[in-house]
Amino acid sequence: MRGRGLDVVITSGAGTASTEMAAFDAALQQAGVAHFDVIRLSSLIPPGSRINAPQRWSALAGAWGDRPYALNAEHRVSAPGERACAGLRWVQNVETGAAVLVEHGADQSAVEAQLKATLDDLAARRPGRCSGPAWRIGSAACDIYPLAAVVVAAMRVEP
Repeated sequence: MRGRGLDVVITSGAGTASTEMAAFDAALQQAGVAHFDVIRLSSLIPPGSRINAPQRWSALAGAWGDRPYALNAEHRVSAPGERACAGLRWVQNVETGAAVLVEHGADQSAVEAQLKATLDDLAARRPGRCSGPAWRIGSAACDIYPLAAVVVAAMRVEP
């Protein structure tokens, strides 16, 4: 039952700057998606999809202002010593390729617990046998300047 699947690429980044918003942009730069106008989606990936979460990636293909559909987690902090942590966790139906992703942003122990609890609940309500779970968590400590962490599951890019 493979069909209208998507190629999903999961990237992450962290960045610092003079403000939390500028730090968020720096994190998007590191994740390779700052040149896009991201359209945020919820947690469902259609059947036939392929999820790729490489350890290293280059900027995603597309022109300035193109619109990728994406699910993203983010967390911003500005006090020295605080940690910004963002994460995605997912399972994929082994028969259909449909997937469920969840996102959270907070301190690291909270993100890990929230990702597990949320995905366990969502996956339990879905039919079929799933692979995984798999996850990507990005985390960094704030030094002097505000810091942001992002994890992005980018899908189809439109001009």
